[in-house]
Amino acid sequence: MLTETQKHEFDTFGFLLLKNLIPRDEMQVYIDGFDETMTRANGGIPWDHTPNNRYATPFYKHNPAVYHRLLDNDLLHQAVEDLLGKDFVFFVAEAHHRHGGTGWHHDGIAPEEQSHLKVSFFMEPVRADTGALRVIPGTHFQQMRDRLDGWYDANGGWTVPDAKASDIMPWSAAIALESDPGDAVIFNVKVYHAAVGDTANRRVIYINYIQKPCTPEEENYITSQYNYDKPIYTPELFEDAPPKRERMLSFVKERCYDQARDV
Repeated sequence: MLTETQKHEFDTFGFLLLKNLIPRDEMQVYIDGFDETMTRANGGIPWDHTPNNRYATPFYKHNPAVYHRLLDNDLLHQAVEDLLGKDFVFFVAEAHHRHGGTGWHHDGIAPEEQSHLKVSFFMEPVRADTGALRVIPGTHFQQMRDRLDGWYDANGGWTVPDAKASDIMPWSAAIALESDPGDAVIFNVKVYHAAVGDTANRRVIYINYIQKPCTPEEENYITSQYNYDKPIYTPELFEDAPPKRERMLSFVKERCYDQARDV
């Protein structure tokens, strides 16, 4: 599905924007179900605007009839396979309702030869000053990332993840990935990223995928992130799983989920 140019763009810069991956009429189902699902995740209590980031992890368990369709989307599955190769690992789906900007940061650091990406679906249009994901190209490479880590260490450390636009260094190399509902915003979680907009109000689903582990270090990266107290894999995930989903669940199921059930 992806062109060689698109795959090279992701490998080189650490991100990719796929316009209209999901048709708007299909995407509308996920948009319509978002707030109700977030309320279910909060024990039936509607969320207010505090704190700046409200989130549900895992998200799909609170409305599998709707969101398992997103997890099983054929075009999404093919795009991820094109970027990570076969036997990639689905890790977790998160939903966030964010108010305001976020400071520059990166997420987990997988071993250098292993990619961990997030596919982001925004529920409303996001632009450069209203919460679109901003990325600094190439910072998924260790040498580039280390230079930014060193800069922040020398200048008071990372900006806190929940930050106003005035707190964010306006790196001129950064790119705002403006998107509309149905667009897939994909980024390597090692990439430095942020969002700008003091009044930015956006809802987003992040789906985490990790490249097939080929070494003990890569296996440990995945298993070390599994939360046994609040497991990211739940029975709902397996009840209606078609073969493709079973395949991308198999590693974590065997190494984490099944072991936790046997304890």
